[in-house]
Amino acid sequence: MKRPDADPILRDNRKNRPRFLVICLVCLLGGAALGYAAAALTDPDAFARAARAAGRLAGALAPFALLAAVPFLAAGFWMYRRARALFAGWDGENEDLPEQVEHRLNWALTWLTASELLSLLLFGIVTSLLPLQYTSPESVLVAAGEFLVLLLITVLLQSRVVDLTRRLNPEKQGSVYDIRFREKWLASCDEAERLRIGQASYAAFQAGSRASLLVWVAALVLNALLPIGPLPVLAATVPWAVSQFAYLAVCLRARPDGL
Repeated sequence: MKRPDADPILRDNRKNRPRFLVICLVCLLGGAALGYAAAALTDPDAFARAARAAGRLAGALAPFALLAAVPFLAAGFWMYRRARALFAGWDGENEDLPEQVEHRLNWALTWLTASELLSLLLFGIVTSLLPLQYTSPESVLVAAGEFLVLLLITVLLQSRVVDLTRRLNPEKQGSVYDIRFREKWLASCDEAERLRIGQASYAAFQAGSRASLLVWVAALVLNALLPIGPLPVLAATVPWAVSQFAYLAVCLRARPDGL
């Protein structure tokens, strides 16, 4: 009979289980202490006054809020222009220049993605202020116009980046305006590129899971301070659950027997 110490699985579990239990205990006690302190020591009126002050400030800034995404958009355009200038001067012999162009194009996509996400966030905040009467319908209409313009410019610049990438790599397929763009682009990638995409996807999955957990904890703490209701908890849990089950579904489909 194999000794427990000889089994590497049991040995690893025995080594890490006490640390895991200590972390769980610390989190439980810390959460209980924080919740009790928030309920017993905080002044609900103070939080309500702070929330109203923040709402009035956000309402005053609502017509101009989405302009905060413009610097990210400008940075993405600048990186695209640098990449295009490099590509225009390529004679086809310099082997290092394509990597430099791709590096700048990757940065361009990063800035454009930041601009897109910030626009979505700010427009969502602006529209949420209207039912609370912190802003006016006119301000929301102005923000909606800015939102549409920003999204249109972002998509156009993303298309330029993809087009330049395809000129640099003629084997790439897909148009940004095609609803099946991601599928066609992935199908045109080689094995090394698919490996990098898989690594990046797993890193994004891990980051999203941690972020969902942090938002879930923050929503629980805020519920002890303000009557925000169950919606923030659902907003954190539903995307978390979707990503988890989507990951598991892919793993199940990858099995040859389907079991």
